[in-house]
Amino acid sequence: MKLACLFMIVGFLSSTFAAIPGLNMGLVDLQKALQSVDAGKNAKTSLEKEVASKRAELEKQQKTLQDEMEQFEKKAAIMNESAKMQKQAEIQKRVAEFQKNMAESQMDLQKKERELTKPLIDELRAIIQGVGKEKNFQLIMEKNEGAVLYAEGATDLTSVVIDRFNAKHKGKAADKAKKS
Repeated sequence: MKLACLFMIVGFLSSTFAAIPGLNMGLVDLQKALQSVDAGKNAKTSLEKEVASKRAELEKQQKTLQDEMEQFEKKAAIMNESAKMQKQAEIQKRVAEFQKNMAESQMDLQKKERELTKPLIDELRAIIQGVGKEKNFQLIMEKNEGAVLYAEGATDLTSVVIDRFNAKHKGKAADKAKKS
């Protein structure tokens, strides 16, 4: 309920600001900018490699667990009740450990993603502020956060932000190359 009210207020303010003559308003698709800048592409590649590695590790654990369960099912008929219960308890324990490993891997990957993207987002926001001041924008909104319900005539600054970010980092890469 509170969220719906918030969106209505933001929508009202957005349409009110858009109707003000002379209001220079812009939009930036931060997600697109993050995925388009070279550093963002590198972060994504790094994260994808880690995801593939974790996935392979978990699939191997799952295959081992499935093989163990199949072996148990084949031998269960000839096992005494005590041995059967003990083996079932062992398998259940291993299943629980596997599920815990999966959850931990998911949390680790999310943490890694935040570590890789937060500095880039912070830098993109600083660039957005610079563009806003330089081009005399009164309002720049994030395009995908639900805050922009309607914005006629707003200028999309995403490509300007991407170009400046990449230009800034190409200069740093050239400086690093000279020092090496």
